[in-house]
Amino acid sequence: MMGCGTGAVLEPKYINQLPPIRNRLKLTLVGEIGKTIANDRREFTETKIEGDRATIYVGDSRDGWVKSYQTLLELSTHEGFTGEVEVTVDVSDIRKAGEPLQGFGGVANPVKLPGLYQRCAAILNKAVGRQLTSVECCLLIDEAAACIVAGNIRRCIAYGTRVSAIDGMKPIQDIQVGDLVLTSSGEYRPVVNKFIQGKQKVVEIRTPITSIRCTANHRVAVYDGLRSYKWKCAGKLQPKDRLISVPHKKGADCAGIDYAWLVGFYIGDGYANRRYTGQSEVVFALSKSRLEGKLGEKCLRILQNLGYTPTVAYSSKGNHGFIKVYRKELAQELIKYKQPWECPVIPEFIWKGSRDIRGAFLAGLSDADGTPSRNVLVNSNKLEFLRQVQKLALSLGIATTLHERKPKVIKGREKVYEGCHWIHIQGLQSQAVVVGLINQFAIRNEFTIKLAKKNGLSLPYQYVKELAATGWQPETAYSANTIWADSKSRPGYFRDANFDTLIAEDLVNPHWLPIEVQFVAPVGQAETFDIEVEGDHEFIADGLLVHNSAGMRQGISEDTAFADAKANLWQQGEDGNWRIDPERDALRMANHSRVFHHKPTLEEIVGAVRKQYYSGEGAIQWAGEAVARSNCDLLTTKELKAEFLQAYDRGEAKQWLQERYPNLDEKELEHRLARLGLNPCGN
Repeated sequence: MMGCGTGAVLEPKYINQLPPIRNRLKLTLVGEIGKTIANDRREFTETKIEGDRATIYVGDSRDGWVKSYQTLLELSTHEGFTGEVEVTVDVSDIRKAGEPLQGFGGVANPVKLPGLYQRCAAILNKAVGRQLTSVECCLLIDEAAACIVAGNIRRCIAYGTRVSAIDGMKPIQDIQVGDLVLTSSGEYRPVVNKFIQGKQKVVEIRTPITSIRCTANHRVAVYDGLRSYKWKCAGKLQPKDRLISVPHKKGADCAGIDYAWLVGFYIGDGYANRRYTGQSEVVFALSKSRLEGKLGEKCLRILQNLGYTPTVAYSSKGNHGFIKVYRKELAQELIKYKQPWECPVIPEFIWKGSRDIRGAFLAGLSDADGTPSRNVLVNSNKLEFLRQVQKLALSLGIATTLHERKPKVIKGREKVYEGCHWIHIQGLQSQAVVVGLINQFAIRNEFTIKLAKKNGLSLPYQYVKELAATGWQPETAYSANTIWADSKSRPGYFRDANFDTLIAEDLVNPHWLPIEVQFVAPVGQAETFDIEVEGDHEFIADGLLVHNSAGMRQGISEDTAFADAKANLWQQGEDGNWRIDPERDALRMANHSRVFHHKPTLEEIVGAVRKQYYSGEGAIQWAGEAVARSNCDLLTTKELKAEFLQAYDRGEAKQWLQERYPNLDEKELEHRLARLGLNPCGN
């Protein structure tokens, strides 16, 4: 209920402590959500018991929801009943969907709350006369998690934010369950849940390359090392934090590459209108030399291949030319992307297009308004359009810098001319992508790789300095400190480490781009959404790696029921359609990890990974290693760690710690040996 996710270790030594299920619950749901007026609602859950009958009045608060769930569990194990309990759950005091949540933010959405009690009762009733199994415990937790996530997850992304999916960069509101979306590994994983969270207050994370709007507590990935990252709430980001961008290499073949180039060229050097005769026309304006060169040839060829009959005309002075097409349907299509004096729009088929389609569009735009000799991708007086172009380029792994020029006032005239802004390609890695992708579609002077490493992407110098302290020496630089120190011009000044240098030294993941935070600021309210992604529980939104909430369930390796819990979760009916097993649907709420308390053999690892691969899971754990890492304050050397792991494998970890650290009391020992349920990290 606090929004921190759920984790549970479901090993026998823990679940065997639970009492057996004694009573069958005969549950009846009464009342209508939102029926009670606000001032008369119970805030806390009340329970009345008369003989073998119990009535639960669910309170309208986080505490109220939790207490009602807890009460249902307690009724199933209570010794004071004869074996069957008639349970009435009254939800009349719960506020209706859409009402604001005071103090916690967002709006209420109790859509799954009534069904929670019925589903939990059904799970408990199957276990009457015995203890719960690991899978039943899992289901009980997951049913509650599903209810809470649907109720108000709060960590949300704003309407319109584009998610990198295998079939295109789609607005988050258009993402559906089953879509495959990009994760940090470069793989595309399925969406298993989608949440519509209503209007919430959002902030904007602004960087020099992209921006994203989300709730202040939505977590985004921030570099905390050369190859690692941590999750940080958007509202707590600081200037200079480095976010992670992952290139989107998939997309749909929803248009021809030539047409994508033509639309880009049209936005730069074309216009469409309806003439006074009522006839529509599309015009591409070029200089005479460009019209009669390869650029004019390509434009004419594409139009002819599309079935149009273009004509060529020249200005009165003959130094400019025009390619014209008098076709209504083409004019109606292109005018949607650019109208006189208005900000151009990148077409939806470009956002959803394959890597080549997006590259061809940028090539056409650059052929019209770029300056390849200076590695300027696009020039334009429309700032918002350039920001959208930056996001599109970033999806291809091209980092850019937006240079703004102030408006110019001409003396003696009242008119103010907007400055012409430009996008510059940033860093050697981005230049290499442009040369390899954009140049194959562009006609004008080709982009080149500028060998100077100035103004590229960077990471904090401390990461490299820490590495150098271990004795590491670079291969492409004279010495390690030249990466961060500039002793000649500015003694004592430390500069951030150039990302291209770090790539050359093979110190970083070359498929991630570090994007520096400029600022985070409130921007009002927006409709918000979130998705849950299987396995990785992360996705790429507006080019940046963001998180979604998820739980973790850990079971012992010998528990075959737990290991097979998600097997055949999707089932095919007699009609040929696939559906999720309704009794196990809630298992999608969390990852399942198999925990080995002995060091697994190669055969065990292969078998576990194969099983989890086919069931959609992806985690196994050697508990000894996890416990050792989380006790690095005691295991300070490699030798001590190796000794401890051998002792753990023999089942003697507790004795080993007692002998070497006799000052640890029993409670502290048990705590340290249980540090495997929360993905512990350390040296």
